Amino acid sequence: MATELPQPVLDYLSGEKTVTLATASADGAPHASTFMYVNDGSTLYFWARPTSTTATHLRSNPRVSFAIDEYVADMNKAKGIQGDGQGSPVADGDEIATVVGLFGDKYPAPSSGASTANIAFFKIEPSTLQFIDNSGQAITVSDQEFGMDFHRSQVLSMGD
Repeated sequence: MATELPQPVLDYLSGEKTVTLATASADGAPHASTFMYVNDGSTLYFWARPTSTTATHLRSNPRVSFAIDEYVADMNKAKGIQGDGQGSPVADGDEIATVVGLFGDKYPAPSSGASTANIAFFKIEPSTLQFIDNSGQAITVSDQEFGMDFHRSQVLSMGD
């Protein structure tokens, strides 16, 4: 069951197109890839080739971290999501059908009816989510300081 999130977080998740997903092999070798995604509440879905590094990692180590963001020139307008959770294959036929429908709605294209035979669907069930939203926040950095702080809100914490 999808966890309820504040509406601005749901709006952001629905509006963005890609998630950068960090996985690790069973022995800890890191890997990051960017995927198109859809969401149902806090649960994220993406597809990958079953033989991809990401799919291989998720089969042996389901722990993931991820980021959803976009580049903006004005850091006072920066928004994004950072999270951790568990990744797993989607095996249930009804859930796969729902996910295919979500992808068709979010990414309408002539190939929406294309075969999904050579891909696998995966889901990310977040255990923590932080929403970064600098809009409305005055962020200043002195000439003597490098970097800046982002306004973060913990919007989900399921514990470990």
